[in-house]
Amino acid sequence: MISLWILPVFLPPIGLGWSLVPALVIMVVVFMAVGWFLNRLGLSAIERFIREATTWERVGAYRGAEEAFNKATGILDSFLLSPIVKRKESAKLAARLARFCLARADKNHSSETFIIAYLKSHPEDEEVAENWLQQVESHGGLKTEHYELAFRIGNAQQENTIIQHLLARFYLSEGRTDFPALQTYRQVLSEGSNQAVDIVKHLAELFLRDGRADEWALRIYLRAFRLSGERCRLLRGIAACVHWLHETERTTHLLQQARKLLVSLDEMQLKKLREGFNPPGPEPTEAKISAQLKVSITLWKVVRQIGSSFFNVITSAALELIGRARDAINLIKRSRRAKLILEWTMITVLAIGVITLMVNTISYLIRSKRALYEKEKTIEIAVTDPFTLQVAAYLKPQDAERYVKYLKTKRLDAFWIKRRGKRKVWYQVRVSHFANKASARAYGKSLKAEGIIDDFYVANYERP
Repeated sequence: MISLWILPVFLPPIGLGWSLVPALVIMVVVFMAVGWFLNRLGLSAIERFIREATTWERVGAYRGAEEAFNKATGILDSFLLSPIVKRKESAKLAARLARFCLARADKNHSSETFIIAYLKSHPEDEEVAENWLQQVESHGGLKTEHYELAFRIGNAQQENTIIQHLLARFYLSEGRTDFPALQTYRQVLSEGSNQAVDIVKHLAELFLRDGRADEWALRIYLRAFRLSGERCRLLRGIAACVHWLHETERTTHLLQQARKLLVSLDEMQLKKLREGFNPPGPEPTEAKISAQLKVSITLWKVVRQIGSSFFNVITSAALELIGRARDAINLIKRSRRAKLILEWTMITVLAIGVITLMVNTISYLIRSKRALYEKEKTIEIAVTDPFTLQVAAYLKPQDAERYVKYLKTKRLDAFWIKRRGKRKVWYQVRVSHFANKASARAYGKSLKAEGIIDDFYVANYERP
């Protein structure tokens, strides 16, 4: 409408052929002004709802705080904010929401899912990562599906000693000696803290289990030998390292210490001690990483070549369009009828644009109001019992379903969940949920005594 008022002023001096220039300038200016105004309006509304949520959270009214955060999220998803502002503000709001979810005592499945999704995209957030790991430790440790997230956090927070110690304890409890776990162990042991004593002892046990006989294993065996009372088992690893390791500048001092501990043993005894140990070699994870690097370089070359070809095609098409547009402008300048058609076309396009904007705005407001109404009607039921009994695990879902049906005939609250292992997918059958491990074990023992189940163990409850 502004263009229709101002264009007649420019039309006599510049002519109809160049009237598109001031029209485009006016449209761009109006568009930017409206965008700036809507951005300011949206940002002020988001800040107001965040302040409201903070007030509710401070007094312990988590329901009110959640509703205020939902309103702020609704504003962020609306048409009020430009994509650039939306991207910037979404990161801030997500960080604030993650802290809110962590502070809640009555976490539900959606809260846990949001925290994990946030940490996957922002593992560098030290406060959220540290609090989440501490809460996971208090609830029984990491789940299998969280291993990749733990690795990301460990890489992003290498200077945070609390996080590194938490991850080291998680990996030790799982008996892991893969590449991410070894990185964490090295990071923790390099600090020389008091907690490293327990880590050295447990790590020596893992290396003995795996039959490691390399330089780092020898360092761990020697440190554990000075700290542990089970020296006979450690002598096996030390004897294997002395046999397999080559003497270099780095290993000379270690081998001298090891030989002093083995000086009273003859060759037959040493041979018997080192049975079951493997000679040191390159870690398979390093070869895997190297192969992944080669694949990434190859993919980058292919993507770059495709991008270059695509850019050339777009450039050629753009030059062709510019030439055709120049021909069309020259035709319009020479034809009075074409000028009249162009004038009415511009008026029609502006009218359609205004009508479309009004229709979209009204429909969005209607949808937002309906969605808010539906959300207020929804009541989420939070799981309060953290433990359950696992009574079987199958490789086929049909077997798990069949066993669940049998347990339900015994009037048990049975269900099954899908759990992905390192190499296979398991379908685990579980029974009921409990407030503590003692009640879970007592119930499991009673079912086993009645002959309903063969065996069981207490697991963390997960929603089926």
